[in-house]
Amino acid sequence: MADIGLEIGSKLQDLRTEGSDPPEDEGRKVRRKDLLNLLNFVNFQEGTIFANFRHLKYDDKLSLQAFPRPCSDEILECRWMRGGLSERRLKDYIFENFLLSNGQDLFLVKAEVVGMDEEGITFRIPDFGHEKSGRKVRRHECEAVDVRILQNGIALTGTLADFNAVSCRVVLTGSYELVIGWINPGTPVLLSLERDGRLLFSGDCVVTRSDTGEDRGVLVLTPVFNNIRRYAAREFRSQRHSLSPAPNVNFNHPLTGKRLYLQALDISSSGFSTEEFFINSTLLPGLMIPEISIEIGNHFMMKCLGQVLYRNVVHVEHGENLVRCGIVFLDMAIEDQASLSALLHQNANNCTRVCSQVDMEELWRFFFESGFIYPSKYLSILAYKEEFKKTYEKLYLKSPAIARHFIFQDRGILFGHMSMIRSNANTWLIHHHAASRSGHGMAGVAVLEQVGQYINEFHLHRSTHMNYVMCYYRKENRFPSRVFGGVARDVANPKGSSVDAFAYMHLADLPCNSSGSYQLLPAGRDDLFELKRHYEKVSGGLTLEALNLMPEAIPETLLDEEYRRHGFLRERHIFALKREGSLAAIVMVSLSDLGLNLSNLTNCIHVFVVDEEKLSTDMLASGLNGLAAHFAKDDMPLMVYPAEYLEEHAIAYEKRYILWVFNMNFLDEYFRSLRNTFKRDVHGRNESKCDDN
Repeated sequence: MADIGLEIGSKLQDLRTEGSDPPEDEGRKVRRKDLLNLLNFVNFQEGTIFANFRHLKYDDKLSLQAFPRPCSDEILECRWMRGGLSERRLKDYIFENFLLSNGQDLFLVKAEVVGMDEEGITFRIPDFGHEKSGRKVRRHECEAVDVRILQNGIALTGTLADFNAVSCRVVLTGSYELVIGWINPGTPVLLSLERDGRLLFSGDCVVTRSDTGEDRGVLVLTPVFNNIRRYAAREFRSQRHSLSPAPNVNFNHPLTGKRLYLQALDISSSGFSTEEFFINSTLLPGLMIPEISIEIGNHFMMKCLGQVLYRNVVHVEHGENLVRCGIVFLDMAIEDQASLSALLHQNANNCTRVCSQVDMEELWRFFFESGFIYPSKYLSILAYKEEFKKTYEKLYLKSPAIARHFIFQDRGILFGHMSMIRSNANTWLIHHHAASRSGHGMAGVAVLEQVGQYINEFHLHRSTHMNYVMCYYRKENRFPSRVFGGVARDVANPKGSSVDAFAYMHLADLPCNSSGSYQLLPAGRDDLFELKRHYEKVSGGLTLEALNLMPEAIPETLLDEEYRRHGFLRERHIFALKREGSLAAIVMVSLSDLGLNLSNLTNCIHVFVVDEEKLSTDMLASGLNGLAAHFAKDDMPLMVYPAEYLEEHAIAYEKRYILWVFNMNFLDEYFRSLRNTFKRDVHGRNESKCDDN
């Protein structure tokens, strides 16, 4: 049965609780033809009306629920829902009026009784009825919502009968008679609401009414707070946008199961605000909404998991009061993150793009003209340029979930670029930062700001897998040294932001005079634990956590599968290089498509020296050459940590890379550092190159 009958009974109960019946001569008049339309609507919805009687002797009230049949004239036939009065009792009562509802408003009709028996009742509808205002906020019927109530060691269970944004009515189940008297109405209780085992609401409430009888117990609970805080307070928050047209928001209400259609008054990458009519409000602060759909101009944009954060009443001087509610995004697919960011970033700056399709010829022109691909770098990739082109077409035309790119573009011309790839289980690698030497002087800063905004917006989403971001850069490149090196200096905490130096060379250039004795085995937990102890002693930074090389390392098979699903290669193999059973180094072999990183830092071998005395250069070269032969990679780039190891053994290397790693828990410090850096150093100056140069 639809909740129209429940709405009438609920309002009628409220009126009687207040000690009076609804006055018959007050309220807006409703003509008979409109009453007929309302009655037919109730029939169509399989709802009910309430016939109200008064006892002739004792003057007490009785309400009976009835199902109205279709009507086209003044005669209305109704069928009792649960059996009417016996003929004997009928003589003791006199009919007064009946109540009906359209689901929002309540209407009282003083009709004439034409006939009545144990099966039903027939009315003659008068010329007018009256619209009533029995309840300030409409109640909504619920089904299959389980309730648990806790207070200082006392537990009650039940089902949610109905609710509104102000209160909930719970029908208790189980042996509640034994403990309900122990509930202290002066102390809040913890109310939990679940459907199919999924938690939808949990919060402190006060018991505002308790009704217990022989057959059931009922509690009415009112939430204590009109707002909650989901995340810790942040200094740097997402920018809110008022879009035109306003995005449409719709979802199945988690408690009623009915579809709700609203508009986003303003929206950011963190959430949105919306409004409901006060009398019909359903959004309870703390309520989880499993799947919200957001559309713009009837075009689907994204889906997300959300939670209601606040509920504020907006008083309207001439009209119905409203309720403004805020909903926070808790998670969304990474493809939807890109769609939302693209919309909001471009709304703030029409030249910015997020994961948009790119003219590949224009992209390559930009990389060469900006100096990002300089002569020696071009010579290093020349033999593989067709593979590079194919990789970049997949990255920039299909926008896979493993990669994000941010560009600054004006009238079809690129002026700034920066991108990220998900390099490890919970880490993203920032790379390929470039800006034009002409045109928009701050384009390089603009794309850096875009990346920062995206990180700030979505790092808390589970689907983003972003606990850390990292970036390789060379110390002689001023822009990344100022920005990322500056962040590390300003944070002044290696567990917030760290820098470690690696020596870069090619495996073919590593001298090998003799093999010596060594063991090369898949690394175990004990090996990674020893690496961790050594690294904490010499650095204390975040490199091992970011590269997922901790003893409790998360398997990365799911990430490998994600790459394959998008048509990319990714493999990672970790080995322990030992001498006489003692660990000398940990070797991480990373395999990926050529060009995923232009310096092949995602397709290389990382060596972490643990014991320099045990690790001879010949032993290192022999072990690595064996791995290269196994993986059919005879000229892989080699990254050695610490860089001083090669220097102390007088081995020349090509470059020194700084690996900057940042912990997402320090984002306010990151943005404060950038703000200070830009004030001090940037001021419109153009910095064109960042990493892997």
